[in-house]
Amino acid sequence: MSRPKKKKQREYSYVKTFMRFLLIFLLFLVDLAIILVGSYVLNQYTVYLYAFIELLSIIVMIPLISSDRNAAYKLYWLGVALVLPIAGHIMYLFWGRSVINRKAHREIQRAIDKANENQIMDYALVEKLSKENADKGKIATYLYNQNYPLYENTAITYFEVGERFFEDVEEKLKSATKYVFISFFIIADGSIWERYTKILEEKLNQGVKIYIMFDDTGSFMQMSDTSIKELKAKGFKVLIFNPVEKSYHRLFFNYRNHQKILVVDGKYAYTGGINISDRYANIVSPYGHWKDTGLRLEGDAIYGMQLIFIGMWNASGGHMNINNFKIPKQIVPNGTYCQPFADGPSNNPNNPAIDMFMHIISNAGERVNIMTPYLILDDTMQDVLSLTAKSGVKVRIIVPGIPDKKIVHHLTVVHYGPLLRDGVEIYEYTPGFIHAKHCTNESSAIVGTINMDFRSFYTHFENGVWIPDGKVLKDIDDDFEKTIRQCRQVTYEEWQNRPLNQKILQKFLYFFKCHF
Repeated sequence: MSRPKKKKQREYSYVKTFMRFLLIFLLFLVDLAIILVGSYVLNQYTVYLYAFIELLSIIVMIPLISSDRNAAYKLYWLGVALVLPIAGHIMYLFWGRSVINRKAHREIQRAIDKANENQIMDYALVEKLSKENADKGKIATYLYNQNYPLYENTAITYFEVGERFFEDVEEKLKSATKYVFISFFIIADGSIWERYTKILEEKLNQGVKIYIMFDDTGSFMQMSDTSIKELKAKGFKVLIFNPVEKSYHRLFFNYRNHQKILVVDGKYAYTGGINISDRYANIVSPYGHWKDTGLRLEGDAIYGMQLIFIGMWNASGGHMNINNFKIPKQIVPNGTYCQPFADGPSNNPNNPAIDMFMHIISNAGERVNIMTPYLILDDTMQDVLSLTAKSGVKVRIIVPGIPDKKIVHHLTVVHYGPLLRDGVEIYEYTPGFIHAKHCTNESSAIVGTINMDFRSFYTHFENGVWIPDGKVLKDIDDDFEKTIRQCRQVTYEEWQNRPLNQKILQKFLYFFKCHF
């Protein structure tokens, strides 16, 4: 009896991806060397150049101070210029000015605005919600004025773990007959993506149009050159958002597409914190149990999700016409209101992401529940959380017990102190890593891709869904209560008594927090 043949292990090549990023790193070192050498040479003439530096400070920093940029951003660059009197100014001229990225931002925003021109702006729905609840009506009006309309007739399903999310997505992919949109920060080779691509390949052969987009930095060493080549060869439409080699010298690679959107035939739309990777289903567990959450929408609000996807697709060099992707009209049972929205650096100083978090927190009467993997706050958000807690509202935040990035975790810990002192309760998820991203009060919720950190609020393209009513709110609250029972509460005294070496490291990292 002959032995059964072993299944051939698929080989993945990441050489091209690695070489691209290595080239970027080397070019970055060249830029840095020019700055350092130039600064050293200039410093030989300090006496003669002092007046010039003062003049340069006025020319460069006064416009920064008088701009409408975030205060934390201004303080960061002022600090760099103070610590590095010459190099700091050069670094700001290279990387800090918004004009450096203005052209790229303008092109991205033009594509987003073009897609949003198709939004169905029905203010009657906002007025209807306002009559039912004035506070909710204010939030709906805010998003409406950002060109994100309110929808009703939408059923929302909440997934409390990645495993359930992936199973549901797989089932719905099998039902696709017209088109599938896929946009994730990370798409990683592995068993999840292998199962999905088999289904998608079958659908492609049946005439279904498949659009796949992922972030270049997010999927670094996750999506192989082999996989990308195979997808394109088979006929999948594939776009990579913001390839880093096109913008290394401007640090534009700091601006990433962190959105997660998956749409099937205009009947089902998914979002949340979950990326397509085996760790999100706990198939691999480098950081203990990976806790993440997601949503499935059915009904009218899918149109808003599609427009967000199409806007980013066209901003990445694609050419999609919204009229080719009609949403089937369906009356869904237990339909409710919801408002999908998006945010990104191209629309600064407008910041729907941070504004919506502040709305939820400041409008709370009883409680605020937050899950976030990172807690890196500017002064305004920190003050809002503290003021809410000092006003008698129960504010609870769940963060990871096992961090995925130790440096970022140290920055998170720095922010514990002022919050704990003012009555905010902070809990660490002891089984592992919290990657869920939502903020709720007693009457509404935001679930999406938005972390409570500087990057999500100011430098990443994000998306979320505001939910003002419906059974799903109870599902989200129940999951929060279940999760918090698996957490360890951090006390202010414990934070004060952490080791001295941690305090020193964390204070040092705090200076650079705008880059984490």
